[in-house]
Amino acid sequence: MKNLLKIIAMDWKGSTRSPIWHRKVIVNVFLALTFIYLIGNLLVLGIFLDDILMQLPIDGVDYQTYGPSFVLRRLNRYLIYYFFLDFIVRYFMQKLPAMSIQPYLHLPIRRASLVHFMLVKTVWSPFNLIHFVLLGPFMVEVFNNLPLSQALGWISGVIAIVYFANYFLLYIKRTSEVDTRVYVGLLASLALLVGLHWYDIVDFNAISTRLFDALFLHPWLAAVALSLLGVAYYINYKYLKSNMYLSRISKVNRDEVSYVGTGILSRFGLVGRLTELEFKFIWRNKRPRSVFLITILFLGYGLFVFPQSEYAGNYLMYILFSIIITGMFMLNYGQYLLGWEGTHFDHVLTRNVSFKDYYMSKFLLFAIVSGAAMILSTPYAYFGTEILLVLFSVFLFNLGVNAHIVMFFGSMNPKKIDVTKGTVFNWQGTGAAQFMLMIPVLGAPLGLYGLGLLFWDEMGAVALIGVVGLLGLAGTRYWIQMLAGWLRRQRYEIANDFRNQ
Repeated sequence: MKNLLKIIAMDWKGSTRSPIWHRKVIVNVFLALTFIYLIGNLLVLGIFLDDILMQLPIDGVDYQTYGPSFVLRRLNRYLIYYFFLDFIVRYFMQKLPAMSIQPYLHLPIRRASLVHFMLVKTVWSPFNLIHFVLLGPFMVEVFNNLPLSQALGWISGVIAIVYFANYFLLYIKRTSEVDTRVYVGLLASLALLVGLHWYDIVDFNAISTRLFDALFLHPWLAAVALSLLGVAYYINYKYLKSNMYLSRISKVNRDEVSYVGTGILSRFGLVGRLTELEFKFIWRNKRPRSVFLITILFLGYGLFVFPQSEYAGNYLMYILFSIIITGMFMLNYGQYLLGWEGTHFDHVLTRNVSFKDYYMSKFLLFAIVSGAAMILSTPYAYFGTEILLVLFSVFLFNLGVNAHIVMFFGSMNPKKIDVTKGTVFNWQGTGAAQFMLMIPVLGAPLGLYGLGLLFWDEMGAVALIGVVGLLGLAGTRYWIQMLAGWLRRQRYEIANDFRNQ
C-alpha cells in the first residue's frame, strides 16, 4: 500500500510538471471551457431526463400499468443503445492509461502494485464519470420512487456495466494493437448488430427491457454484473502483468507484423514502390493507422442522410456527405502530408527521389483509397440512382481538385507528428493551414453546385462538379509539377523548422 501511494504521488507530479501544461495555454483553456460546457449540458439533460421520458409516446408503459417504476422501464428500453454508443465512443476516443514503467522495474516494487495502479487509475476517466453526470440525477429519482433493494439492484448493476465496458474496452484496445484481427472481428460484430437491428431481425428494445428490468425486479442479478466487472478487471490484470517486461511491451515479434500491400504496386516503377512504402508506414504506426480505420467507419456515414425522407432531394446534403465518404482519408491524412515525415524529413531531401515522384506517390495513395471508398459506396444506389451519381461526381472532384488542394495545404507550415500516438484529442500537427483547408475543400463543390443551378437543374449542377473534377484530373501532372517546384523552393526552410520542433 505504501508503494502504491508513492506511485500515485510520482504520477501526479509527472502530470503537473509536464511541459504540456505550460505550452499552448490558449488551446488548453479553450478545451477546458468546451469540456465544462459539455458537462453542463449533460447535467441539465440528466436533471430533465425523467420529464423527457414521461413525454415519450410509448404504449403500454405508463403509470396506470406499472406505477412509479414506469419511467425507469421506459429508460430501460433504450439503455442497450446507450451502452452500445458508449462502447463505440470509448473505442475511438478513450486512451489507454499511460505510465512509463521503465523507471520502476528495477526498484523493489511489486509488479502487481504497478498493474493495480494502472487499472484503478482508469476509474476516474472522464468517460466513466460522464455517466454519473448524466444518470446521477435520475438515480436520485430512482431512490425516491422505488424500494431500497430494487433501487440498489438497478443502480449497482448499471454502474457495474459502465466499468465492465471500461475494462473490457481497454483489453480490446490493448490486444487489437498487437493483433489487428481483434479489431477486424470487433468491426464485423458491430456491423452484424447494426444489420440485425436495421432489418428488424432482432428486437433490441425487447432485449434491453428484459435485461435492465431484471436488475430492479430481481436485485440479486446485480451480482452477475459485478461478477462480469471482476472478470474484466482480472483479464486486464493478467494481461498487463504477463507483459510487464521491457522486451515484451516495447516490440512485437517481426514474424507477426502484417501490412497492407503485397508487392503489386512495386511493379509500377518508383512511384508505385513509394506508394507501397506509404501503405506500410500507415499500417505499422498507430496514428496513421487510426486515420485509415476511421475512414472505413465513415463509409457508413451516408446512412444518416440518404435513407431519410426529410433529406430526400436535398442535393446540398448529398454533396456534403459524399465529400466525407469518398474523401475522408484524403482530408485526414493529407492535411499532415509532410508532418508524417517530420522526424526523417532530412532523409526525404537526400534520397534519390524527385519531388515530382514524391507528390505523385501521395496522389496515387489518395486515388487508391478514394477509389476503394467509391466502389464500397455503390450500395447507396439502393436509395436512389441520383445518390450514386452525386457520389461519383464528388469522387471525381475530390481526386481532380481537392487532392491537389489538400497536398498544398498539407505542405504549408508543417508540424512534426508523433506517429506512435492516437488520433482522437490529439492536436499535434494542427495549425492554421488545417483550418483554412476546409474552406476550399467544402466551399468549392458547393459553390459549383450553386453556379450550375443558375443554368441547369440539380443533376446538371451535380454533373458540373464531375466535369470540373475530370478537368482537374487531366491536369494532374501540371499541378504535381507546381507542387514539386514549391517544395523545392521551401525545402530548406521546412527542414529547419522540423529540426527546431
